[in-house]
Amino acid sequence: MGHELSLDPADWDGFRAQAHRMLDDMIAYTETIRERPLWQPMPVDRRGRFKGAMPSEPTDLAEVHAEFMREILPYALGNVHPGFMGWVHGGGTPVGMLAAMLAAGLNANVGGRDHAPVEVERQLAEWMRALFGFPEGAAGLCVAGTSMANSIAVKIARDVALGPQVRGEGVGAARQRLAAYGSAAVHGSIGKALDVCGIGADWLRKLGTDGRGRMDIAALETAIRQDRQEGRTPFLVVGTAGTVDTGAIDDLAAIAEVCRREKLWFHVDGALGALAMLAPEIAPRLAGIERADSIAFDFHKWGQVPYDAGYILVRDGELQRQAFDSPATYLRREESGMATGGAVPGRAWPCDLGIDLSRGFHALKVWFTFKVYGAAAIGAVISQTGELARYLAQRIGENPELELLAQVELNIVCFRYRSRLADRINRQIVIDLQEFGSVAPSSTTIDGRVAIRAAIVNHRTSRAEIDTLVEQTLVFGRALESVVPATHVSESRHGAPTPVSGFGTERKMLQLALTSVERRLQLEPVSVDLLFQQACLLEHTGRLGEAGAGYRSLLEREAAHLGALNNLGNLLLASGQSAQAIVLYRQAVAADPTHLASKANLGNVLIKGGEVAAACEQFRAALEIDPEYRAAHAGLSFGLDELGDPKGAVVHRKKAFADRAVVIAPYRGERPPITILELVSVTGGNIRTDTFLSDRVFQRILVTTEFYKPGTKLPPHDLVINAIGEADSAVAALDGALAVIADTRAPVINRPEAVLATGRCEIAKRLANIPGVVTAKTEIFPRSALEAGDAGEVLGAHGFEFPLLLRSPGFHGGEHFVRVEEAAALASALETLPGDELLAMQYLDARGADGNSRKYRAMMVDGQLYPLHVAVSRNWKIHYFSADMADSPEHRQEDAAFLDDMAGVLGAKARTALLQIQENLGLDYGGIDFGLNERGEVLVFEANATMVVMVPDADARWDYRRGPVERIYKAVWEMIRVRAHVRQAA
Repeated sequence: MGHELSLDPADWDGFRAQAHRMLDDMIAYTETIRERPLWQPMPVDRRGRFKGAMPSEPTDLAEVHAEFMREILPYALGNVHPGFMGWVHGGGTPVGMLAAMLAAGLNANVGGRDHAPVEVERQLAEWMRALFGFPEGAAGLCVAGTSMANSIAVKIARDVALGPQVRGEGVGAARQRLAAYGSAAVHGSIGKALDVCGIGADWLRKLGTDGRGRMDIAALETAIRQDRQEGRTPFLVVGTAGTVDTGAIDDLAAIAEVCRREKLWFHVDGALGALAMLAPEIAPRLAGIERADSIAFDFHKWGQVPYDAGYILVRDGELQRQAFDSPATYLRREESGMATGGAVPGRAWPCDLGIDLSRGFHALKVWFTFKVYGAAAIGAVISQTGELARYLAQRIGENPELELLAQVELNIVCFRYRSRLADRINRQIVIDLQEFGSVAPSSTTIDGRVAIRAAIVNHRTSRAEIDTLVEQTLVFGRALESVVPATHVSESRHGAPTPVSGFGTERKMLQLALTSVERRLQLEPVSVDLLFQQACLLEHTGRLGEAGAGYRSLLEREAAHLGALNNLGNLLLASGQSAQAIVLYRQAVAADPTHLASKANLGNVLIKGGEVAAACEQFRAALEIDPEYRAAHAGLSFGLDELGDPKGAVVHRKKAFADRAVVIAPYRGERPPITILELVSVTGGNIRTDTFLSDRVFQRILVTTEFYKPGTKLPPHDLVINAIGEADSAVAALDGALAVIADTRAPVINRPEAVLATGRCEIAKRLANIPGVVTAKTEIFPRSALEAGDAGEVLGAHGFEFPLLLRSPGFHGGEHFVRVEEAAALASALETLPGDELLAMQYLDARGADGNSRKYRAMMVDGQLYPLHVAVSRNWKIHYFSADMADSPEHRQEDAAFLDDMAGVLGAKARTALLQIQENLGLDYGGIDFGLNERGEVLVFEANATMVVMVPDADARWDYRRGPVERIYKAVWEMIRVRAHVRQAA
């Protein structure tokens, strides 16, 4: 006889050491699960390694273990991870893992016979009988999962309905045609069970549900009555305790009553929700479950037992035994020895209660879990997941970009990102979330709408994972909404966004989306949709040159692609190429006159170019297509203001901004941004911050302060910039800005109270007492007073002399600003000025000995004065860009001298006066427009925060101005950096 072979290790010490390493690895896997990606796609080459032939030669255990750690463990589904919310998978426990190891070591077949594992399973049956209030004589059985448990229940119900002979004769010999009932949300395994039992899945009547997803009891009664009338035999009603999609719980007590009255088998599919009996605050919602004839549920879901661990509990254990008992000789019971029924002669073996004869020791995992943790702790975990579901629903309710699609019944939350392409976008959001690897919901359909479905089952899940789910959903949703084909684009924001993930996370997510698109492009290289998405994502990740090239390449393929036309136009507009941008917008409108975004973009650029009436035509046309289109309402509000229709502007302003006070602007930089909370007015009078705040450096969060609600949760930010610079026409906006400031502790540039004190009338009075300063008498008059016949006398009584200046409040740059030489000219002047109130200002003569007027501008930045320009002109209304600077080398030379030596040009008196003006104003950023008289005094024309610092045109004549302008920009950036750094450090 040759050498006898055993599969036991030849080196037990070495095996033991390796076993300890394997156990340590799995303990470490669970311990560090939060540091690992939840899930990652398995690379093709790794997947291919599982296609090899069966090995005929041995491999060292350590080597196979290393292969497991390398090829299998990193590519698990991830339900151990706290961020796993897809489907209804439990998280397992370290204790359950050890129990499974012990069960495997014991290698017990728990089909029957006399050994301790059978007693463990019987004890578990007693625990469950007591938990659900079933009587003595109830039976229970561990199975793989609720699908198998449902099949066992259907088999028992069938046999009860047709009689025990059906086990031999089959359903074909029976005269009855059986019918079963469940809600429309009943689990698919019920249909499979009917199929397996020979009844047929088509005989499952799926009934309607109420608004909470519960079975319609009236519909149940009607269906039973109708089937009886048509000669069928109702035999089974399946109530669900926790539907798959929403976690709804049928009215189990009502179903129990119908089944009692109709003499039908009442089965409860409690795969998800039955174990809520362990949670005292949830258990009452399962009222009626104690009246069921059978209950199927899973320990591997809410019970946190490692897979697999399902269970079937039957009220009448004898009926269960009759359905599965087999007279096979190899299952004969003996009065003694291993083949007894244990302490109770004739007692059923587990194999008598179900299909399987060969059965693993599944009960040990459950037994250990209850023994080690206790039922109260498991119940507390169940309650905790319900609380987290309600917290998620609260977060969704607080964010108008998200929408709850079903009432939260237990621990499942169905919601979606709002969009006119919601189904498409939300389906992709789920994929992107899964591939990103922090949280992983699944998708489902609720009332025909694609939903993101978060099933919160894992005991490790916390509010941190819920917050991550919300934040990443918003990031992916916004990114996807910006890259859907433009023929479908329409504004869908509905209010203030909530905080998003940190820059690194958001950047990684956008890069992941780009990688996904590029991977799909390898399979579909000419897909226009994918090429457009690629260009959009390149833009969002700050690769603007590549994005522009992508849009141009796409337009070569499809010249009328609306998304490429608009997005390329936006890029060109942002880089100052407005003429090229307007060409693209016009092409887009011509390609599709019904496309809303094209009309809005064209209208906005027309307004910037002064073509206000033409812009309003575009906005009105857009509103004829979609009366709720916000962008058109916003544009029209600005246009109507310009055209002198303030009442009309107010109507459209409310429709555009009333519930949208906080908007996060795109960020396209490659490094973490400085995040700015920028306060703006929807009526105008804002500082041109876009010249300073590049979207490649700064993340701008715009707050329209007129519509801000105090107490609103503001997104995280480093700094507040009050960009409302107009005190005369934006009082309401500045009052709103004060409310925003009260809700943040961040540093503020240009505090609203300082700006409020810079109205023209107030400035004239405040600065008049500064030595070396001359201000123009300034007052506001009702239009009616200036239209009256005695207007000249009224003005004289207030101390005005002709010539004087009239202007409409809120306008700058020479708009709606006239000089009136005499009282008789008032009427004609008023015809050119909009508004019910007008500013009267005493004319200050800034002409020099050469007959030219000079208007100097000095910028105030963080306590320092910087020269910007001097405009020289024969005209009294001096505007740098309308003065004759371009045509006069002498005037440019004078401008250059001022920029090079402001103090020397102005003189000590004027320099001192400017410093005192700056101190008096108290602005972090602003400007002073002024002239000089023959005594060297400062004639103040204007001093406020609305001053614009324009970059000189690309013309060699203006090269001397580039350095001084750059110094101002650098001063502003340094002020922002320092203030933001203070905030970050705090």
